[in-house]
Amino acid sequence: MESRKKRRKRSKRLTSSRYKIRVRYKYHYYRWINTRDYGSFKDIYEKYKDKGYTYWCADLPPEFSNQDGTWTGYRLDGDKTHTASTLKRYGRHKSWIDPQYKFEGKPVILVYNAACLQKGIPYYPPKSKKTKIR
Repeated sequence: MESRKKRRKRSKRLTSSRYKIRVRYKYHYYRWINTRDYGSFKDIYEKYKDKGYTYWCADLPPEFSNQDGTWTGYRLDGDKTHTASTLKRYGRHKSWIDPQYKFEGKPVILVYNAACLQKGIPYYPPKSKKTKIR
């Protein structure tokens, strides 16, 4: 008979190593995937910033073009100012480690809905709620 402590430890280990989440690719392809980790862009960036990951928008993921040998997509990390502005703008968006995409051999972290400004959709900041004086 297996002890209760060992069974509990084994069940935690099996469920905590992989997560099954619903994601969107290229604006309209929805899929259930198994990922090692997910969370907000800000939390995932703080956790994995020095581990060799690259950060991309899920709607415009990294793709290699064989015709001219270039990569296309919307990258969220780069120089310090671009990374800081994308973290400020998309920090609360869902992000995940994607098992499907690689960029120059490095694993990729995709961020949900992070390229809305690139497609001509206007960005309207939230209005502050003012109290009425009666």
